[in-house]
Amino acid sequence: MLFDPRSFVPEFDPGQRPAWSSHRQHSAAGRRLAYDFLTLPQLPGSIPATARLTYGDEVEVKDLVIAQFAAGVLRASDVSNPTSAGDAFTQAMFAWLNSRTPACQRLQFGLTLIDRGAAMDQVMQFGWEDGLEAPLYLAIELPEEEVYAIGEARADAMRSAHPSLLFTAMSLINAACGKSLFLRTPDMLLDQFARWHWDYDSTLADDENAREFLNENFGGDDADIERYLPSVVRAELAPDDTLPKHAHVDAASDRLRELGPRALRKLARLHDGWLSECCTALADLRLLLARVGERSAIDGAQWAEPAYSAATIAYQPSDYVSEILDDHYECLNNAGDATMFQCFIPLAENATAIRQQFQDLAGMLKIIGALDRVLTLISS
Repeated sequence: MLFDPRSFVPEFDPGQRPAWSSHRQHSAAGRRLAYDFLTLPQLPGSIPATARLTYGDEVEVKDLVIAQFAAGVLRASDVSNPTSAGDAFTQAMFAWLNSRTPACQRLQFGLTLIDRGAAMDQVMQFGWEDGLEAPLYLAIELPEEEVYAIGEARADAMRSAHPSLLFTAMSLINAACGKSLFLRTPDMLLDQFARWHWDYDSTLADDENAREFLNENFGGDDADIERYLPSVVRAELAPDDTLPKHAHVDAASDRLRELGPRALRKLARLHDGWLSECCTALADLRLLLARVGERSAIDGAQWAEPAYSAATIAYQPSDYVSEILDDHYECLNNAGDATMFQCFIPLAENATAIRQQFQDLAGMLKIIGALDRVLTLISS
């Protein structure tokens, strides 16, 4: 404890209370230089005021970077004061990507460059690290997931315009996802529901078979079981015209077919408002898919078991959707078997493959933009 040496006797006048002070002064205090102990010395102006720590690039990364620039797609003019070959490549690569990446209203994703070691760390939990051989990867990152719904009003409007319009939209959405971003659609949601309640059989349509299975495995009263029967679940979660052909269970669905670009543009002229825009957007998406053909930027990529999708597009707002996603995330929280990435795309290393890869990436980004346009029009 520190004590105040001044008197605490109240009778003393405050101005007359004794107080301690030192009259000692260090013998050298008045003679020391201003830049002596605990002060900074004067430095010549030739000494840099800042420094940057860098690490040497591995030879294999340097070779890849040289090959990438030599292919003629990336521009050296997009590089400014690089600290390494990897930094120069990153600047040029993202200048190219950013100029082509669409601004999306529904889809959430990111693109990042990671080396082989970082990619291996991500997929090591699944035992997939041995499949990674390229020195650098373009990773598709899925940082979070929002849920959107088509809703019965929009779905009925599309069916009124043409019985196959909603089926066409979902078919094109699924085709676009196969060449770009992972998306949870009614097809995926039904599959996840079936894993929990129908012994993995998403084609189950018979209520009696489902009732028997649910009784044996989960018990519960009739009201609880009724809620999980195919005739109840499918109508709310995934009607036939939101599913691929192989998953249809209603005989009337045999008449559903994918509309071509001419039929879609004709429907666009016959209607107005969002429905006309939707038909035009679907025709544009179909055209882009036709242009890329069988090629895809994510062919040969390492799947990374993402925790999130770029978006969930449900048929309608539903407790089933909430339960499916809650169960999904609870399992991930318990097991941790997931990453924040969709996949890792190995970067090509020879000129022909590099130019083709950039062409595929440009096509993928165009598809993402067109896909987001469709999703924005048919969901909320």
